[in-house]
Amino acid sequence: MGAIDYLRQHGFNAKVAGNRLVVSPRSKLTPDVRQYIKLHRLELLAEVAANDGETRRAAWDILIPGYGSRRMIGQPCTRDEALKYARGIWPCADIPAD
Repeated sequence: MGAIDYLRQHGFNAKVAGNRLVVSPRSKLTPDVRQYIKLHRLELLAEVAANDGETRRAAWDILIPGYGSRRMIGQPCTRDEALKYARGIWPCADIPAD
């Protein structure tokens, strides 16, 4: 059984908002469920993100004009999230199509 299944069995839904895990209904969270969420946060984030239909990768090839290609490695993220992060560092950065 996955971590998200535990929450669903207890009547909760979860979604990812940025780097945050949002569990609802918030008013019904008990101390035990809150502890479970804290202990399984990364697993829950991965399971919820994996089910949204978007491709996520932990490594993206970034093209930087004047510098060539670089590989960006980090938390799994979508192409748009990776491009936004890369452009925060290199404004002209791009991610080539697969």
